Amino acid sequence: MTYIPNILGFALLLGVFVTSGFRPLKNQKVLLALVDGMRWDSFGLDLPSLRRIEENGVRADWMNGVFVTYTTPNLYSIATGLYPENHGVIHNLFFNATSRTSTSDFEDVLNTTAFFDTGVEPMWISAKLAGKKVAGIMYAGTAVPIKGILSDRVVYLSPWSLKNYSLKDRLKDAVSWIAEEDFDLVLTYLNLPDYTLHDHRIETETSQSDMLTADNAISSLLDDVDQRELWDTLNVIVVSDHGHFNVDPEKYIVLTDYIDEEDIEYSVMYGSALFQLKPKEEEKDKVVQLLQSAHPALHVYRKEDFPEHFHYGNHPRNLPVIGYVDLGWHVHMEAFDPFRDSLISQSDHGYDNQYMEMKPIFYARGPAFKTSYRARPINNVDIYQMVCEILDVEAAPNNGSLGRYKNMMKTSSSQEKILRSDILIIASCLIIAVGCLFISRVFPTKKDTTNKRE
Repeated sequence: MTYIPNILGFALLLGVFVTSGFRPLKNQKVLLALVDGMRWDSFGLDLPSLRRIEENGVRADWMNGVFVTYTTPNLYSIATGLYPENHGVIHNLFFNATSRTSTSDFEDVLNTTAFFDTGVEPMWISAKLAGKKVAGIMYAGTAVPIKGILSDRVVYLSPWSLKNYSLKDRLKDAVSWIAEEDFDLVLTYLNLPDYTLHDHRIETETSQSDMLTADNAISSLLDDVDQRELWDTLNVIVVSDHGHFNVDPEKYIVLTDYIDEEDIEYSVMYGSALFQLKPKEEEKDKVVQLLQSAHPALHVYRKEDFPEHFHYGNHPRNLPVIGYVDLGWHVHMEAFDPFRDSLISQSDHGYDNQYMEMKPIFYARGPAFKTSYRARPINNVDIYQMVCEILDVEAAPNNGSLGRYKNMMKTSSSQEKILRSDILIIASCLIIAVGCLFISRVFPTKKDTTNKRE
């Protein structure tokens, strides 16, 4: 029976290892910073902050955004893990063909509750439902109640805040709220370089200067986290919504060159890459046929026939006819001067999300992520599930996939809890088994000594 103390000792040591040998579990936090318009290749620039995150954390080769490659649909896909046809934020504008009304611009739509409150559950609501403390700094959807629930703190996006609330200050406040006020999740929107790229081409000094402005803001964020020694609990995720591509002023399509505007009841023409139309019912087939044969760079569909791989057309908010143009082209309803019209962006997005020029970035660092790890591309709908896992909150149904991002993660908080629980069970079983064996040896049952017939 000399082996019994050995087994018992091993089981006790295993239990001690589980309760004290593991690093104590700490509640992990997330700061998500979205850099509007930052392309996956950083436009060929060496951006020190992103390189710094890659060296100490993870980077995906690129991220696959959703169609349409506008800001608001992609921000909400990141937030909900859903494709636009599932979350309903299909555009940068909130429009209604019946009333023929529309929000006026991107800033206006961010304060429109009905636009975002579509029955889905963005990550800050999932976190709030789990008792977490959440905030949004100019991030789409965080400023309005979703399912009747508001974020704990919000900074609204407005012309004033865009002008006076610097990128550095936004990120500085985000870190401060996490470090000093115990916020668990803060989503922060940085509008550069996108706002500049629309007015200036990618290669201009002005555009590249603002790319560096965004990079410097992220560097300050990393310095702040270093100084506060938050890396054992804080995960910093830096992503973008889409890329950018220079528009050729001579590559444009005017719809009224092919159709009669009198046949259109309502239209949404925004940016240069995408349009939606509601033709008069009796003219719909004619309008579709004329536009489908109009130009090789123009792609037009009835919404029910829109290509399924875009995960876009199948939502009731879409108008009956959806069209888009090839990379670098722009489309307009009426004739204009392409060299003088202020509606023409110098650089733009909204194109097919399969173009490499439209691919966003993904960088992350923190206790949930590996170090110096280069990952294969992920989808932006994966981020919702990833953040829920890090925060250890239950995720709502989504279109994300653990298989696409799991290789960049360390053992998650939930997995660590499961592992610890399993080892405790094993240790307990060993102790019970040894105890039973010991009892059976010390108090053996009496043998039956009754004479048996041979």
